[in-house]
Amino acid sequence: MVILFNLLRRISLRKLILVGFAMAILPLVLALMFAVTAVKELAVSSQKTAYRVAQISQKKELLREKLTDFERKVKRYLVLEDEESRLAFETVHRDLSEVIGNLLSLTEEPALIAGLRQFALEEDGVYQHVSNMSFEPVAKVEKVNVRRSASSTREQRDSPRKERVEATDEMFSTLNHRARELARAFSGIVDSEVDNLEHRSDVVQRRMLQESSVLLPISAVLISFVTFFIIRSVRQMDHAIRKLGAGDFIQPVQVTGPKDLEYLGERLDWLRSRLRALEEGKQQFIRHVSHEIKTPLATIHEGTELLADEVVGELNTEQREIAQIVVSNTQKLDTLIAELINYSQVNARPGAMLRETVNMARLVSELIEDYQIRLRTKSIGLIEHLRPVELDGNPDQLRTVVDNLLSNAVKYSPIGGEIRVSLRQNGGHMELEVEDDGPGIEADERKHVFEPFFQGKAARKEGVAGSGMGLAIVGECVSGHHGKVEALEPRPNKTGARIRVQIPLRLD
Repeated sequence: MVILFNLLRRISLRKLILVGFAMAILPLVLALMFAVTAVKELAVSSQKTAYRVAQISQKKELLREKLTDFERKVKRYLVLEDEESRLAFETVHRDLSEVIGNLLSLTEEPALIAGLRQFALEEDGVYQHVSNMSFEPVAKVEKVNVRRSASSTREQRDSPRKERVEATDEMFSTLNHRARELARAFSGIVDSEVDNLEHRSDVVQRRMLQESSVLLPISAVLISFVTFFIIRSVRQMDHAIRKLGAGDFIQPVQVTGPKDLEYLGERLDWLRSRLRALEEGKQQFIRHVSHEIKTPLATIHEGTELLADEVVGELNTEQREIAQIVVSNTQKLDTLIAELINYSQVNARPGAMLRETVNMARLVSELIEDYQIRLRTKSIGLIEHLRPVELDGNPDQLRTVVDNLLSNAVKYSPIGGEIRVSLRQNGGHMELEVEDDGPGIEADERKHVFEPFFQGKAARKEGVAGSGMGLAIVGECVSGHHGKVEALEPRPNKTGARIRVQIPLRLD
């Protein structure tokens, strides 16, 4: 099997398809050839059988007719005693002998051959008996009375004829009985020939079924083998493309199969290397830029705080407001840089993270407890429905997911609003849902809210400050766990955002 795989890997996909087609059709061609040969043999045999049956039926009927004609001609000769009648029954005798000879050539049954020969002997005996008969003239008598003399003469003439006819009746009775036996015997031969033909037909049918039952599975196996060989390569390429799409550039792309598909696999691996280099360059750029920005930003932040605290001198009202604006914006910028670094780290290697069993109910409860002060500040009520769920994952990233969802819900909820958090197991997945009473997400924006730096119209309209990175980080963390996150339509009579996260319990 390994040798065959190696041989198939040396040919192109087009040649492999042609080879597979030839391998698949060869058993079918053989089956067709066997079927044609068997049907041809059966047709020839049927033709011979039909001809023999027709000949037997014809000669059997002709034997009966000739025997009847022979009997009639013999009796006519015995009555008329003329030369014409004698020639007629001799002619029928020769025809009858010819029919018997034809029947002998149509059978190989010893008993039937013996019966035909016995019939021929008996028929020839009748012929010889009749041929050797002598006819004596009737003696003349003196006419005394004309009427009485004529009557007496007729009786004298008819008496020996009657005796001769009666003698031949017994012979023909035996011949007719023998002919009926022969007819039954030949009918048995006809039935036997028909049965043999049906038997040969059944044998040919079984043979064709047996050959088909062997060759068709072979064809199916060959088709399945070639199909598997091609599909395996396609699936390997599909798996590699999916991993590249998910941002996993670590594992090399390996495609085994036809040489042109292996070449495509090599190009995919080249693309993986290029994407990995670009990703590493991007991460390095973000780290360097973030580091270069954070240092002067920290200096600016500390300086503005000193100014705002009037350490270097008393400020008037306008100067104090300006200092507070600078402090606030430096804090926002610092938060944005931290989120950008966090997003970069999550997006860097989603497949190379530490995993362990995480108690999601406990994790969500702890984060809800951390948000109690912010909830009380805005008088926001929180309703939680948490069921025990454990899954394999990275606890830091899962905490980030829940933290960002709660942060967004608190940020966009109005004073006196309500947040609803539910956690449950749905089949083989963990399902977390967070809803709020904020401005919500427009229908045409729901598929974009997980993109970096995206902010919806409602958020901008309400003037809620945000970096647009929170849900993007959620999306990357969930994707790294092979899960799905989506923004759903609000429930009836609700207008806020509704985010659902689904993550498989086991990451195989």
